[in-house]
Amino acid sequence: MINKDNIITFLNYNYTAFSVKQCVFRIFWVWILSVLCFIVQVPIALKCAVLLLDFVISSIFIVLIAKFSKSKVSRYLCDGLFCFYIAVLLNIASCGFLSLFIYSNGILYLIFLLLLILCVCTFSVLVFYNIKSNKYSMNNRVKILMVFPLLGSACGFIFAKIFLQNVDKQNAVLILSIILLFLSLIISIGSLNLLKVFLLIYLKKSEKSIVKKQG
Repeated sequence: MINKDNIITFLNYNYTAFSVKQCVFRIFWVWILSVLCFIVQVPIALKCAVLLLDFVISSIFIVLIAKFSKSKVSRYLCDGLFCFYIAVLLNIASCGFLSLFIYSNGILYLIFLLLLILCVCTFSVLVFYNIKSNKYSMNNRVKILMVFPLLGSACGFIFAKIFLQNVDKQNAVLILSIILLFLSLIISIGSLNLLKVFLLIYLKKSEKSIVKKQG
């Protein structure tokens, strides 16, 4: 059983208020980055799924901006959904580039998706362990999870710029696919903000339950 105070500490860890401007900017990038799925060999059904996901996330963000801009849940939901979307998009793009040279009947996409899910589950377990150990307290701050996405992106692009200049087309695409997969797994860490949404809902339900019992 995890101490509720530890959960609250985790929820407040590196917390910043919801930004309408940032959310609007993210809606813009949701649509811009979806182009990745249309410049690589991706099944039409998957492209339609990406477009549907674009509409769903954009709609959620618009509702957050219009009605829940002051809610703490909005901050976590915005961050979590955006990172989840980017991770999925990079995952699909990685598989799409790889399928240019390796025949894929959909199983490859499923394997890549399962790898992403496994990564998220692994980080979730790590987060729960850190919560239980109270490693998100003010006196024991660890900013590694926040640094990983930026560090991973920077390393990926630097690696691509240096090493893709003197390789043939097939190897270049293979390396690019690996880089995109790596970035997908790293950025998926940010989707753990969705975990904060569930934990916040859990705390609110617990408080209501206690009030009812006392009443």
